[in-house]
Amino acid sequence: MLPPSARTALDARIRHLQRLGVPARSPDQRMSRLVYGIPELAVLATAIRLMTAFMVPTLAARYVTERWEELAAFNLAGAREVLPADYLARRPITCGTIAIIEGNALADLGQKGRHDERYVGKLGSIAIVNDDAIGLAAIKHGSGLFLDSRAYMPVIVTRSIELGLATEADLASELDRLRFVG
Repeated sequence: MLPPSARTALDARIRHLQRLGVPARSPDQRMSRLVYGIPELAVLATAIRLMTAFMVPTLAARYVTERWEELAAFNLAGAREVLPADYLARRPITCGTIAIIEGNALADLGQKGRHDERYVGKLGSIAIVNDDAIGLAAIKHGSGLFLDSRAYMPVIVTRSIELGLATEADLASELDRLRFVG
């Protein structure tokens, strides 16, 4: 349970991300209430984790909307330890649980006009690796942001089940939605 002051800050971050289009909505969902399943919670948690690592909200929102195809499998891999064995037998997860996002804050330095919109340039590359490849990927990029999906995805999956948001029958469907969202 979060203390009231932390809850207020979290609610503000979630509202800010929603204004930035996170989680993404289809045109027919624009005015309706969004139902939060495991994929939507994964998108929000990933964006919040990026913000916790000092990424500005606008860029965090862009990464989870524009690069979600790369990040979805990484998030599913982070929940591997709490997934049912029969799901893993049918749909093996081969992706790593560490995302290394290339630092590129200076990529468009000097290329924008004085009043151009901020944070609209090219996003840095994303490398998804396992623990043993972290050093090699870090050397390749020189600088960047490390994100480990094992820090939050097991909690999202187990709490979804415990709170009745995803029954065992629904869990495979939710996980497939996460896996195949693109």
